[in-house]
Amino acid sequence: IVEMDEEKSGFVGSKVELRCRFINSSPPVKISQVTWQKLVNGSKQNVAIANPSLGVSVAPPYRDRVTFKNGAVRRRTPNLEDTTITFSSLRLSDEAAYICEYTTFPAGNRENTVNLTVLVRPTTQMSLSTPTLVAARSSKVKTPVATCVLATKYTWKTKCGEVSTREYRNEDGTYTVQSDYILVPSRDTHRETLTCVTTYNEEVFTESVILDIQYEPDVMVEGYDGNWYLNRENVQLNCLADANPSVSLYQWRIINGSIPDTVEIRDNLLIFKGPVTYELQGTYVCEATNSIGTRAASVDISVIGMHRFYEELPNTADYVSYRLACNKEDYPEPYSPPIQPPLSFLPQQPYHASSQPNTGTSTGSSGGTTSRNTFSPPTHTTAIFKYPSVSGLTSPPIGAAYTFPKEQYV
Repeated sequence: IVEMDEEKSGFVGSKVELRCRFINSSPPVKISQVTWQKLVNGSKQNVAIANPSLGVSVAPPYRDRVTFKNGAVRRRTPNLEDTTITFSSLRLSDEAAYICEYTTFPAGNRENTVNLTVLVRPTTQMSLSTPTLVAARSSKVKTPVATCVLATKYTWKTKCGEVSTREYRNEDGTYTVQSDYILVPSRDTHRETLTCVTTYNEEVFTESVILDIQYEPDVMVEGYDGNWYLNRENVQLNCLADANPSVSLYQWRIINGSIPDTVEIRDNLLIFKGPVTYELQGTYVCEATNSIGTRAASVDISVIGMHRFYEELPNTADYVSYRLACNKEDYPEPYSPPIQPPLSFLPQQPYHASSQPNTGTSTGSSGGTTSRNTFSPPTHTTAIFKYPSVSGLTSPPIGAAYTFPKEQYV
């Protein structure tokens, strides 16, 4: 019996062993020769031969790359029961079925076959279409941002975009897949990591690039809290801009007016010196410029006669701004003593049913009968209000007005 593996595989340029062992019979037969052959289009081509008398020979195309692994095969008195060969520097052309044939006496020829698969380890090359991309003004403008060239199955790992793919067959039998990733460049895709993931023979290969998207400044003005009152000190406006590349120029102006002399411009800051006056009212505009373009933001400043307490401010955010700007503490809640024990309302003159029966009679439609109702309420009633007893507090005199505790909100 000739024992071999059914399948073997190896990458181009690597080494692989093709196992072949002869399981002799009992009584044993004589091995006259072992021949390794390559099956090509139905015909056999010799690769290597081991003969007890003539020694070992390897065909010229394989002489530098094929050897018998077992040194006993090359001895003067060889042992040919294990004739495993080693393939070095695999080539795509080595992919084929290989036959290991034993010539024996008196049993004749015995053989078996192994299928050799040669794999090409994928090489991934990823490149940006241009080092920097400019954000599109329209969502319909799509740009090929990256190209992934590979030799196998692929996927793109990112959030958005489209893929365009082309496949080419190379002269050496390999395939090249070119995949272009297309998206709309925008501020949201700046610094996005774009990854080309390839899978081959259960191995995963990745190649990544980081997108550099240039875009116009995204501008906003901060500093106005809705509580700029007369004579308020230390107020300013801050122009914030998100841009790539960075903002190179900030410009301030007032719509239908000019910036007062008491206002100092420091790049993106507008510092109001001295107390706030009505002259500071107006719509302030900040323009931010970089190499891509110019964008602006504005804020309407209104000056009020006196500062607003937090109860008058329109919302919680305005109150917080007021408290921080004016160094104010939170408005303290008045102390409300706990009510222990609960309030009780007791009548000043409890009602008692008369112990003497009423001797009067009443006449109705049913005839003259005596009423059994003996209750006679007083002409007026009074209730006594008792204050709760609280440790450390003195109850007010009887009859004093009571103020209920302020309602608490949690």
